Parts: sequence; structure tokens; C-alpha cells
Amino acid sequence: MIGIYVHIPFCESKCVYCAFASFVKDESFQSDYFEFLNKEIRTCKFEDRQVSSIYFGGGTPSCVKPEKIVEVLTTIKNNFKVSENAEITIECNPCSTSLEKLEAYHSAGFNRISFGVQSLDSKMLKFLGRRHDKAQALDAIKKAKAAGFENISADLLLGLPKERVLKDAKCLMRQGVKHISAYMLQLEEGTKLKSLVEGGEVELPSEDKVVKTYQKLCKLLQKNGFAQYEISNFAQNGFKSQHNYAYWTGRAYLGFGLGAHSFDGAFVRWANADNFEDYFLGKQNKECLSPAQRDEEIVMLGLRCDAGFDKTKLSFDIEKVPAFKQLLANNILIQKGNKVFLNPTYYNISNSVIIKLLP
Repeated sequence: MIGIYVHIPFCESKCVYCAFASFVKDESFQSDYFEFLNKEIRTCKFEDRQVSSIYFGGGTPSCVKPEKIVEVLTTIKNNFKVSENAEITIECNPCSTSLEKLEAYHSAGFNRISFGVQSLDSKMLKFLGRRHDKAQALDAIKKAKAAGFENISADLLLGLPKERVLKDAKCLMRQGVKHISAYMLQLEEGTKLKSLVEGGEVELPSEDKVVKTYQKLCKLLQKNGFAQYEISNFAQNGFKSQHNYAYWTGRAYLGFGLGAHSFDGAFVRWANADNFEDYFLGKQNKECLSPAQRDEEIVMLGLRCDAGFDKTKLSFDIEKVPAFKQLLANNILIQKGNKVFLNPTYYNISNSVIIKLLP
């Protein structure tokens, strides 16, 4: 079974923190893109055609006409064997969401929706370059439920100049959201936010303060029935993101669209060009992972989530790594048979643990 990711690179505007391949383009350009995207899907040659999850991300998939989105999903269904209970997700921004769009998505087969809320402070949203406010975010969730969506996720940002993520999480839970992703705000190269911070125009909270807020958020969500199944992701029972979970557990996936990545589930990874000119020429970058690189991915991805990793799949004997037994003795790592897990209490230091485990 494989997962399929579809990249929709269009946005209504560029957020100050965004470093993804996203662009503001007119409808004529979008038509060319979708024509090529559907062709890419139809001509794909990959042995495993059984699909367990589909994820439309971006960019902002909801900012284009819904019929374009539905057309791509139909192309996938016509060219792959999509499981009857496949999780099919679309990312949406509250400001580009209408009841009509949501009903069109749901009728086409989408059964999970992820809203880029980020914050429920309208002034902070304006600073970030988001086009919605608190009222629009809450209204979008209400409309999604009216359209038939039960599996609703919302993204929040940690580390904003005005931190109110705990208050926002409580509000989202009251709205019936089943899944919350809480991501650390990153200063990415080439973004407006990085320039503002480096120029002294914006001050972000200290790392220690952000970590403390993160720990409080974890406790709050868990207290309210949201299990932490990955460093940044929390879900009520039965509402894990199956698509993202497949990434973290090393399963094969195909990526279609500008800059989209694919993985054969073993050692081969490839990516589409991240500029339109080369993408329309079908250019890709291919990488064959070495055993050491694959080991690093197995350990890193496994320790990010509650799946852990199977030590027998490594090319080296982890029992001989000096730090391994010490981490077990200190209850930072937990071992059950051949599986190794990171104690969720230590998710915030996962990077340092991973470094100690690799030879």
C-alpha cells in the first residue's frame, strides 16, 4: 500500500514565515499546471498501485476552483486502486473556504480536512500575512461539519511574538476539532519574518519559554483526550493522520506536482523540480540512500512518533552504541522486544537523542 501526495502550489498571498514552493498565479497559469499535473498522474509508472491515503497540500488547495481539485482526485482514482476506506485529506485556509467548496470536496470523496488556523488572534494573523481572522476560522470549522466532515484537523503555531496557543487549543477543542498539529515557528532563509527578526523589528520568545509552553500544551491536550502520537501531532482516538503516519513509519509514497517528493519504501527517493519551467519539462532529482542514511531515517522518523523503530532493520547493532543502554536505563528510551521508542516526556530533546544513537 502507498500514500499519494498532491502539491497545489498556489496561494492568495505569501505568508511572512513561508518557505514552501507556493506562488500567487492567475487562472490561466493554473490551468496549465493542472493539465500537466493530471498528465503526470496518468503516466506514472510504479509497481504498487494500491493506495491507502491521499493528501492534497500546498500552497493553498482551497484557493483554486474546486472542480480542478475534484478533477485531480478523479484522475488518481481512475489510475490507481484506491482503498474503500482510504483517508483523503485536503488542506484549506479559512478565508478561501465556502460551504459550496466543502460540499464539493466531500461529495468527491474527501473525508478529512486540515485547516491552517495558526492562531486565533486576529492581529497576529495579520502580522503573519494570513488573510483570515478568528471569526472566519471558527466559521470554516462550522461549515466543514455542516458539509459532512467529521475528521477535522487544525494547525497552530508555537513561538509567535504573542503566545496564546493554550487558549487557542481550548477554543478549537470546544469547536469539535478531532486533531491538532502544533508546529514550532521556524526562521527560514529567504522569508520576510527572518529579515524582520534579524533587523530587530520583531522579537520572538526565547527557546526555553517556547519549550515550556509546548510542554503545557501537551499536558492540556492529553488531559482532554488528545493522544500525542508524534512530536507535533495530537489526535482523539481514531483520528490520527494516516497519511503522515505512513511517512514516519517508512512506507512508500508518491508525490505529484511542483517540488513533490516520492519514496520507494526502501532506498530510493526522488523529487520533482521546484520551479515551474523545469517541472513542466518533467525534470526530477533522484537519490539512492546509503545504508547509513537509511539507518538515520529509520531512527529519526521512528523516534518522532509512537511507532518507534525496529532495531533489526538497522544495518548496525544498536546494542553496541555506548549511549543506547544508558538512555534505556534513564527511561529516555523504552524497549519492547525489537522495537525502540522515545519516552514522550523527552520529545522536546529528540534531536540530541537521535544523534547519540547513530554510529
